[in-house]
Amino acid sequence: MPADIAFLAGRGLTQRMLALAAQLARRRGTTASQELMALPGFSRALYWRLLAEHLGLRFIAEGEPVTLLAEALPPAAETIARSRRMLVESGAARVLVLAPEGPAQVEELQRLLARLPEIKHRFAIADPATIQACLLARNDAGLAYCAAHRLARAKPQLSALVCRSLKGRLAIAAAPIALSVLILVSPLPFGRIVAILLSAFFFLGMLLKSAIAFLEIADRPAPPLSDADLPSYTILVPLYREAGILPDLVAHLDRIDYPSSKLQCLLLIEADDEETLAAANLHARHPRYQIVPVPPQEPRTKPKALVYGLPFATGRLVVVYDAEDRPEPNQLRKAAAAFASDPALGCVQARLTIDNTENVISKLFALEYAANFDVFLPALAEWRMPLPLGGTSNHFPLSVLKRTGAWDPFNVTEDADLGIRLARYKYRSITILSRTFEEAPVSPSQWMGQRRRWVKGWMQSLLVAMWPGRGSAPALTPKDRLAVLAILGMGVAGLLAYAPACLVGLVAALALGGVPEPDGLLAWGLLAANFLNVTVLVLSSSVMAFRGLRSIGRMDLVPMIALLPFYWLAMSFASWQAFVQLLRRPFVWEKTAHGLSMARGLKPDAPCRTGRGFAVSWLGISRFSALWGKGTRSESGRPRPPSCVTSDSGASSRPAPAAL
Repeated sequence: MPADIAFLAGRGLTQRMLALAAQLARRRGTTASQELMALPGFSRALYWRLLAEHLGLRFIAEGEPVTLLAEALPPAAETIARSRRMLVESGAARVLVLAPEGPAQVEELQRLLARLPEIKHRFAIADPATIQACLLARNDAGLAYCAAHRLARAKPQLSALVCRSLKGRLAIAAAPIALSVLILVSPLPFGRIVAILLSAFFFLGMLLKSAIAFLEIADRPAPPLSDADLPSYTILVPLYREAGILPDLVAHLDRIDYPSSKLQCLLLIEADDEETLAAANLHARHPRYQIVPVPPQEPRTKPKALVYGLPFATGRLVVVYDAEDRPEPNQLRKAAAAFASDPALGCVQARLTIDNTENVISKLFALEYAANFDVFLPALAEWRMPLPLGGTSNHFPLSVLKRTGAWDPFNVTEDADLGIRLARYKYRSITILSRTFEEAPVSPSQWMGQRRRWVKGWMQSLLVAMWPGRGSAPALTPKDRLAVLAILGMGVAGLLAYAPACLVGLVAALALGGVPEPDGLLAWGLLAANFLNVTVLVLSSSVMAFRGLRSIGRMDLVPMIALLPFYWLAMSFASWQAFVQLLRRPFVWEKTAHGLSMARGLKPDAPCRTGRGFAVSWLGISRFSALWGKGTRSESGRPRPPSCVTSDSGASSRPAPAAL
């Protein structure tokens, strides 16, 4: 019997249960204590108390007053999650508080104490959560500041903080203003030449879009991994004012098919959001959940919360989910298999699908997502172009996030920015055929606020991508720069030009009684170029939307394609608001409210699984659950994703501009 569980025999756990934990540990490549601690109702605090009794050491309980010595602080923020020791002062003596991990460390401590029993008073045992809480109590403000400013201090050219500099503001203002002026002077002779050059720029972007619209890509799933080969996984869920939707979120995270002993779920909740913290403590009781209060620190953005939570991650792979997400149960397994088949991968993006379509806004939003995540992004991945990632369901190796600087707290589309930065560091991003179901906005104000934030973030990401490279951060290759210009540049410029062009055409038609006949070869060329661009835009967008709807099985939304020109007009107005906001308040995060849709019905489901083959570990739990805590939670009556599931919040996930 492994040393990390052998001492539990006769203390409430049967020999059969301990043997089963040891067997699961051998099968999954974990430790027997990890398997026991992954059980609902298993009291971790009692485990460490019994280990202390077995070793004849003092037990440090949560909240027990101890003085943490300065030399016990971790050398860097990244070590807090893995810290399993601290040096404290208790009375007049210094005590080393430990939480030995696995049988090897338990056996080593046993041998040391057997050889030198006189030093037992210099050691104590504590729950790793207690050690982490003590370290954080001394260092939480520093960790919060580090989360907000580390990237901007270490590699300023990679941070959207450049938008606040005079040079950055001039760069922001120059392009849209110049674009508007050119549209206004285009009827004049000296403006027509520049207008044709702009038409040529848009035409190159339209060529990319039309090629994507008709590109068929075969899905090539990686071979699945056995439980023993699966890496440890951390789920990051940033939450703010999400108390109402949290029960649904927990129910769908519980449904994820992954070994519980290898799964960690960090709920990153603002420390002053008392309602969401209370809801998390009430509903997220499974041992896989860890609630991480995020200290108040500007900027108050989702990426700041993600960066703050990253040092707590213990998994080799990391995935981000939003509050309203309903991922397919096998998504983590598919992503882990993809990383195992290609070690050069920096990110795996799952497909985001809207599951509420109760009005015109949500239907057009669903159409937009289908075109982007089922057609546009898979094509970019096939051609090895930078991927403007969605804000959720993107999976990363933890080592890649640390090397590339993770998310930028000052960028309000941190996902698109990180996708481009991965290309800087020569990492490839791909998509996988696994879905996460999300909630679309259902009101105009909800949609406009979200769209303003998205377009503002695209402008930030474009400015950072085109900023002159210097220092230790690698620059984009010329090919990747062209790709970013075609994806973000053409998308933002097209959105900003769309409304002014429509208004100029409308005013000309009303003032002149119709569109005047062009005179001269240059005017005819400009007219032909613009007509070709509009034709390619409408055709390619319609084909992408049709293919995306076919892929998600929503052909009933095909008639909504006819409303795309009006949808683009609304996006253009939101884009100009975003431009003004970028100049005045570049880092303000417009939070999108969740849980407003009435179409995301909840249905009862069978008991959920927390890992393949893990159900056998429930055997015999009822016999000792009373000794180990509150017992197992009832799994009946849980909601499930909509029936279409086969096999930023969504508010922060967004389609790339060129896919619109």
